[in-house]
Amino acid sequence: MNTPLNVLFLCTGNSCRSIIGEALADHLGQGKLRGLSAGSMPTGKVNENALAVLSRHGVAVNNPSSKNMDDLEGEQIDMVITVCDAAAGEACPVWLGDTPKVHWGLADPAHATGTEDEIQAAFEATYSALHGRIKALAELDLADMNPLGLIASAQKIHRDLGDS
Repeated sequence: MNTPLNVLFLCTGNSCRSIIGEALADHLGQGKLRGLSAGSMPTGKVNENALAVLSRHGVAVNNPSSKNMDDLEGEQIDMVITVCDAAAGEACPVWLGDTPKVHWGLADPAHATGTEDEIQAAFEATYSALHGRIKALAELDLADMNPLGLIASAQKIHRDLGDS
């Protein structure tokens, strides 16, 4: 695989999970990963709580925007990670082509309700889950990995860290 590995985090609204994934890939990837994000039905606005959780953890965000998958036309994508929550009835976007694809289903913190502390806890849980997975992805020897190995490794990361 080429490095940096251009990783597209894909969900429906592109306002929370995929934005956090994009920022963490850039932050944790240390030149091995480059994060991108998009949605199949973007909200058009990045969720302020997503930006706040990244800020609390000292993760820089490079001009985030809620964008459509079509906005990435012409962009080299090496891996697609869908983060939609099929268990909650979310329809995951479909990325066509032979790009390696992996599903890391996570609950959407944008739908969290309750007190401010409960809402922040939902964003922290999403941040923590993505942080663990992306950190493990960045620790892989990507230069010696083929697309099938990348898929298998990313699926294993999700299985192993499923409760993080």
